[in-house]
Amino acid sequence: MEENSDIGGRGGARPNAGRKTKADEEKTNNIFLTMIKEVRNVDTDDEARKELAKELFMFERGCMFIAEHIFGKPKEKIDLTTDDLPIQNFKLSNLTDQELSVILKLHAGQSTNTNEDTDQS
Repeated sequence: MEENSDIGGRGGARPNAGRKTKADEEKTNNIFLTMIKEVRNVDTDDEARKELAKELFMFERGCMFIAEHIFGKPKEKIDLTTDDLPIQNFKLSNLTDQELSVILKLHAGQSTNTNEDTDQS
């Protein structure tokens, strides 16, 4: 079997992947600053930033956005308990032989097509 090392396969470098260049980021920032200066009728980049911050402070989500960028976003805690999920009573012994066979094939990276399981000779 051939390895998936070409561009169409998994992993490796891909065209247009990754972070944009610093020049691209600065170009985008300049476009937005110019637009804000025109809309808010201000002259400097700092005044444009202040006007945007004032607008964001009008909204709760805007305040959260500014706080996260100034102070850092707090760590999010994710509860992975399964109290409400039916999977808590899951037991392998409840599976049929056919279901176990499918799980084993998937784990081994094999096809689960049931037509391949029957002898067609």
